[in-house]
Amino acid sequence: MVQFSLLGLTGMLAWASWQEPNLHDYPPPISVAALRLASPGTVPAMHDQLVALPGITACTVSPDAHSLAFTYRPDEVTPAQVCQQLPAAWHAQLYEAPAQTVTGPQCPVPQGYIVAIERLRFALNLRRLFVKV
Repeated sequence: MVQFSLLGLTGMLAWASWQEPNLHDYPPPISVAALRLASPGTVPAMHDQLVALPGITACTVSPDAHSLAFTYRPDEVTPAQVCQQLPAAWHAQLYEAPAQTVTGPQCPVPQGYIVAIERLRFALNLRRLFVKV
């Protein structure tokens, strides 16, 4: 019984350590949001002011389309909080795209299972202990 358990543990560690670890697979999550602007100001000033907000990682301002898109960390800030922190002169409104129904073939295995297996493989990967960043 102990031999089978030891063999199983060795097999799991060999499976997990077979490939080099993907250290970039587990950064903090980010999301994308878009705002509609009634009166866009100067583009560099808008860009600098938005990027200076905590939780914002990047932004793109399109003055011709009167829109602004940004990436943010959802555990630090929400799009509604970003709208509140922007100047009132911008008249920023959160843009929400209409939901699209997904058609076509889909994976029969739930995404949560695949993520759990990948996280298990990453946790058991012994090669990641020797990587120097």
